[in-house]
Amino acid sequence: MTKKIVIGVDGSEPARAALRWGVGYAQRAKTEVELFYVIDLTPFSDTPVFESEALAEGQKLLDQEVAYAKSVAPDVTYTTNLAPGTPTAVFEEESKGAELMVVGTHKGSKLPNVIFGSKPIRLAASAHSPVAVVPTYDLGERHGVYVAVDGSPTGNVALEYAARAADSLGETLHIISAWTIPAMPATDVAWSAQIIEEVRNESRAVLQGAKDLVSGMLPDLKIETQLIEAEPVRGIVETAKHAALLVVGNRGRKGLTRLFLGSVSHGVLNNIPSPVIIVRADENLEK
Repeated sequence: MTKKIVIGVDGSEPARAALRWGVGYAQRAKTEVELFYVIDLTPFSDTPVFESEALAEGQKLLDQEVAYAKSVAPDVTYTTNLAPGTPTAVFEEESKGAELMVVGTHKGSKLPNVIFGSKPIRLAASAHSPVAVVPTYDLGERHGVYVAVDGSPTGNVALEYAARAADSLGETLHIISAWTIPAMPATDVAWSAQIIEEVRNESRAVLQGAKDLVSGMLPDLKIETQLIEAEPVRGIVETAKHAALLVVGNRGRKGLTRLFLGSVSHGVLNNIPSPVIIVRADENLEK
């Protein structure tokens, strides 16, 4: 099966922002694009005429969005899918055959309740593929692929994905690690300087190990590292605010817990600084 970037569209401002970013990413990565529009036919299930009209309007919107996409990235190959169902269910099903899913977010938008703009956190948690969430901010003059690592298997999956993305896009890979000392139970007691230095050194070692891993994979890739003394979400968001792309890992889960993101990935999406790709720890990067 040919892998593709799949972009959810609905004609809204956030979805258009995601569409522009997604087709530009696909053009640079030389990947095909599928645009899909979800139409909930439940209200029309007993009325064939209304159902037919709803499908016709859905196809009209898809055709409109393809024309817009071609005006942004004319060299990309496009397909479309008019998908009956609910947004979350269709998104999860579409993600099974996707290299990357792309959605917009209403963060920074004046529109409070668009189909794909209002649910990126839930969609990212339920997807089987990596998910790009794109804000409506001005995305011009952004550089570098940033990835947050902490030495965990989840962080290493995000690291490898980010390295391949940076290589494909011709960007510098910025490996960042945010660390902080937790507050002591007693407010009048402080951690010793020795303990603080040990934690700092452990974070430095994580960064060096990440750099060594990527250098072994992609020896020609330009890599920069940065150690940040800050609470993880705040440090990641602030450091990556001018990134072309930020990659964050999310621990793979099963059952109902698949509907929830981890605290860091959830926090980053709630304070989204740039286009963010959430990568599940159980994703096979070679699939």
